[in-house]
Order: sequence, then structure tokens, then C-alpha cells
Amino acid sequence: MRKSARLRIAATMLFGLLLAGCAVDSTPAPAPEPTVAASVERPVLLDGTEKSLVLVGYSTSYVWPQLVQDMLDEHAGGRTYHLLNAAIGGSPVGRWIADPASEDYQATYGAMLTDFFGDNPRLRGEAPAATVALLQQSLQRTPTPETRLGPVISATDEDGIRIGADALETLVNQLRSDGIEHAIVAMHIYKEGYEPEVGNERFALDALLRRAHPFVHAGPDVWSLTIGRHPEAFTDDRLHPNALGSKLMAEAWYRSIAGDDVRQDIIDTMHAREIDDDVMMNEYLDWRRSE
Repeated sequence: MRKSARLRIAATMLFGLLLAGCAVDSTPAPAPEPTVAASVERPVLLDGTEKSLVLVGYSTSYVWPQLVQDMLDEHAGGRTYHLLNAAIGGSPVGRWIADPASEDYQATYGAMLTDFFGDNPRLRGEAPAATVALLQQSLQRTPTPETRLGPVISATDEDGIRIGADALETLVNQLRSDGIEHAIVAMHIYKEGYEPEVGNERFALDALLRRAHPFVHAGPDVWSLTIGRHPEAFTDDRLHPNALGSKLMAEAWYRSIAGDDVRQDIIDTMHAREIDDDVMMNEYLDWRRSE
């Protein structure tokens, strides 16, 4: 065989190999698992210094903050850490970042400012001004009230993820303007009938954390925690946490707040308690409505 023929054959074989190497696999890639981005270095919260933590919450957060308060009291041997619960039912992020002149804002962020911030707060008592915010939140109805299920349609929905991250960032920046130094952010628990959008909220939080603001930190992933305990950890409506669900959320948040200083004996004591979550919920609602 002539040298030129051998070269043509070799070239043809090489071209075929290159085409094979460059071929596009038509099989769709699996959606990435939600892995919350590592946030910047977390502050040590339970450092023995008296401080207040305000909870920017939702209807899933009426009961567990009181359980966390009791654990923090036991942890510190007294009331050193004050958990100020500002949860408002039916109030995802969109209501908290609404126009300050709107009823949505006044019922949520405005009510929080009246009750817990400023020189003459209605419900803060002797607790110091809050410097830490715990966000147990949701992106439902974001960016508009009509978008009930939330903006993030899938793990690859870049536009929806950006919208969600921007909304969370706006809320954190509002809190910063009112004296909050650190925000620990978590998203909604599992919500039957509102999936996958509610579960996909975690991708928006992941995107926010990748922006690496030194004052934003990842809270507990209570969606993953509760999806595996549905419906046993939920009330009869299958949407809100019952006594078991509230205890699971309280443990997750205490672990997040305490970090390396977490005490298992405190967690065990909390789980061993008999609680009436309906009574605790009504006590909280009466307290927020009180004049």
C-alpha cells in the first residue's frame, strides 16, 4: 500500500475517533440534588453574651420557637438568649418585602418592627435589640401574590432560582437596615400539594449563599427533614407541623444555633416532653394580638 493511501486511512480513522469523542449524548442529565452551598464562616451565637434572635416566620413557626427558647434557657442556665417570634400566618417572603405602604408589609414586616424593634417595642420587654434573624420562610406567591406555588419550577430553572434568591436577598437587606448583623436562612417544610415548587425553594437559597454575603448563613434543611415524616409529623390538614413536627423543627434549629456547642441531653429532654401544640399555638397568637 502506498504511503499516501496509508495516510488517508489513518486520517479517516482519526477523524472518526474525534467525532465519537465530540458526539453529544442525547440522554438528559439527571436534575442535580439540592446541596445547600457552604455559607461563609458562621458566627458563634451561644457565646455567653446576652442577645436577641428574631424569627421571621410563617404559619409553620407558631410552636417550635418556644421549644427552642426553652432549650436555649437550659443551655445557658437562664434567659441569656431571647428568641423573639415574629411569625405571621400566610406570609411568605413576598409579603415581607412588599411596598411599605401596602397592607401586606404592615401585617408582616411592619408588625415585626412595632413589636420588637425601635426604642419602644410593644412586645420585646427587657430583651436587647435583635442582632440575629432566623428566617424560616417560603417563596410561595413570589414574586407576585398570584404566583401561589413559587417561582422555582425545577432544579435547572435559572430565572426562577434568580428571582427567589433576589427576593431572599431583599428581605435580608431590609433586616440589615434595621440592625440585624447575621441572618440564618431556611426554607419551608415539605408541603403536600405544593410540590415541587416548595421543595425547589432550596435551590434559590443555594444561589443566595453562593453570593457569599458575610452576613448570610444556611439554616437547617427542614424540607428534607419533614418529607420523610409525612404525614405522621403533620396536623390533620397534612400541611402544618403537629407536636412531633414541631419537635423535629425545634431540634433542627437548636442544632443550627448551637453549632459545635450543641447538647444532646437538652435535645433528649425536649423530645421527652408532653406538649399540646394547639394550646401553644393559641398562646402565641393571643400574645401577638394582645394590646
